[in-house]
Amino acid sequence: MMNNVHIGGECMNTGVTSKEAIMQVCRQIVAAKGLPAMNMRLVADECHIALGTLYNYYSDKNELLIATVESIWKDIFHMNQKCENCFSFPEYVEYLFECIQKGAKEYPNFFSAHSIGIANSRKGEAKSTMEHYFAHMKKGMLEILEADSAVDKKTFNESFTESEFIDFVLDNIVLLLMQGKTSCSALVKIIQRVLYL
Repeated sequence: MMNNVHIGGECMNTGVTSKEAIMQVCRQIVAAKGLPAMNMRLVADECHIALGTLYNYYSDKNELLIATVESIWKDIFHMNQKCENCFSFPEYVEYLFECIQKGAKEYPNFFSAHSIGIANSRKGEAKSTMEHYFAHMKKGMLEILEADSAVDKKTFNESFTESEFIDFVLDNIVLLLMQGKTSCSALVKIIQRVLYL
């Protein structure tokens, strides 16, 4: 049950809220105003809780930002769920690009703002959060690549590994998104020429 107290003419919720409820508000703020707009007071106001209550959940703005970035990545990855086994590798790259692009539309400027935020934040934690989601993407891409029976078996060797190829493809997906490109068709054509000799 929520307890309300009036402070300065405003009704503040002093009851316990959940981290997920706070993250929902944080995602709404980022979607509407961008990641740079995030601050403790705005989040507390939007959650209708006292600022001190928010500090019980997050010790400072950096911790809140890192949690928000992680929450947005989760939201982006769960916007579209399809059977991964239904794709060839180039089709999966297109699907992944479209999925992240939809997330980027939901959260405008997230990629560029996220990069800036990492530069200004506690780098170790922010980098770890980002790397976790990139590792998730890479793992999925590698599984699809290995399952694609049409891939020429001579494509990869010790000097050009599947993992290096995945890194190249993912780097280019992120670059295209940061440039605001709406299609990854040129990248897909390169992939097809490399894989299906």
